[in-house]
Amino acid sequence: MTLKRRLFVLYIDFVKKISLRLKTSSLVDFERNVDMCFITIAFNNVFLIEQQIRLMKKHIKDTNFIYIIADNSDSKEKREQIKNLCQKENVEYISLPFNWFQKVHTKVCYGHGLSMTWIYHNVIKKLKPKYFGYLDHDIFPINNYSVVEKIQSQDFFGRLNDRTPENSQKPLWYLWAGFCFFRFDKVKNLNISFYPCVVDGVYLDTAGSVYLSLYKNYSLSELYFGAPLVEKYFREGDNNHSHLLHFIDNDWVHTINGSNWKKVKDNKDDFLKDFLNQY
Repeated sequence: MTLKRRLFVLYIDFVKKISLRLKTSSLVDFERNVDMCFITIAFNNVFLIEQQIRLMKKHIKDTNFIYIIADNSDSKEKREQIKNLCQKENVEYISLPFNWFQKVHTKVCYGHGLSMTWIYHNVIKKLKPKYFGYLDHDIFPINNYSVVEKIQSQDFFGRLNDRTPENSQKPLWYLWAGFCFFRFDKVKNLNISFYPCVVDGVYLDTAGSVYLSLYKNYSLSELYFGAPLVEKYFREGDNNHSHLLHFIDNDWVHTINGSNWKKVKDNKDDFLKDFLNQY
């Protein structure tokens, strides 16, 4: 590890330690005894949260689960709208605290990772569910689905991102931050962080740091991650952020770029309204 990288790691760890102590408003009942906890990190898009709530209620077949919207929106107006929506739909809501990598040192992936890490330490560790997992706000179940049935005897499950370099004997991989689930008993004593990281010169994006604390101890060839990812372009063009859909394990669709962090010419919002209504 270079000196520059080492200093950066110390810096982001310092930000994490300070951030984990921050408190915020919450509508979560931490006294509940739950088997499965789903957490979605919202960002400024009320329509996507509305649709995800509708489809989660319709298609998730796990029993005794809690579904939490953790709001990382940088708009006070959007936070209020999402909070009101959650109250109306009887969905648990948390307004996430100040995010250094979103407000000061703008790094989208580290900001997302910091939110996930804060949630783990301040929500998951309090709830102590048997299983927990994270969803992007622009991913939706489109058929009946049980995460617990998918995990089965494994300690985690999700969408695989394989970053193993060509001709390398050492697998480098992690689960995508927008669709990853864990058995709490297997991670509760680990120093879990959901930051990106660099391993042997290879960049692992948001939630990549879980490789260092967990994934590296498992054989990739012995794990199951569901049906292969299917990519479908819904209109002409080759811009993945405005023209592409991901179908995950056949039963989920990731509509991509829901927060509009990547500025694109062709917005897909109108398309999504018609597309999601069919489910």
